[in-house]
Amino acid sequence: MEAMNFETLQILILLLPGIISSKVLDFFIARKKPEPFEKILESLVFSMIIYVLFTFFSDKSPVYLCAEKTGYFLKYNAIGFLGLFIISLFIPVIFGVCHTYDFPMNILRRFKLTNRTSRDTIWYNVFCDLKTHIIINFENGRRIYGWPMYYSDDPAKPYIFLHKPAWIDEGKFTYLDIKGILITSEQKIESVEFLNK
Repeated sequence: MEAMNFETLQILILLLPGIISSKVLDFFIARKKPEPFEKILESLVFSMIIYVLFTFFSDKSPVYLCAEKTGYFLKYNAIGFLGLFIISLFIPVIFGVCHTYDFPMNILRRFKLTNRTSRDTIWYNVFCDLKTHIIINFENGRRIYGWPMYYSDDPAKPYIFLHKPAWIDEGKFTYLDIKGILITSEQKIESVEFLNK
């Protein structure tokens, strides 16, 4: 019975760092919600990466079975648990930064190995890469200018917060005396212009 409990505890300790990393990654990046199987697979991959790194720093398992005269006892390595926890937080931060700034895929594109980016949508790619003022053209013919301070990652829900906006009417800019305006999907965006200046 003790051996069975020990095996269950080992499996839990094996999977827990990956689950923590997967949750931390969800906090850092905007992405489509993965299917349950994909989430489990992601947690397993994270666990493998974490334990490979953990073996470089420690040769002791966080939990181990110790044989004594009176029987077998579980022993805990607090420093091992702390090491696993720190690595579980550190790895998804690196993945999140690489995903947000398109770091690995950018290098691969420069070497002509792919045309893909690490982000999920072209909408999100454009707003992340082109840091400039924009003009939003609405289906009703109205136009508005401003700095896209915040934007959604999903083109199906095109929300954009414009900082210091101005309506454009016949080439004239009418600045609004407000900090910003939230453009929602109900306003029917026809196109977005990214300006040179």
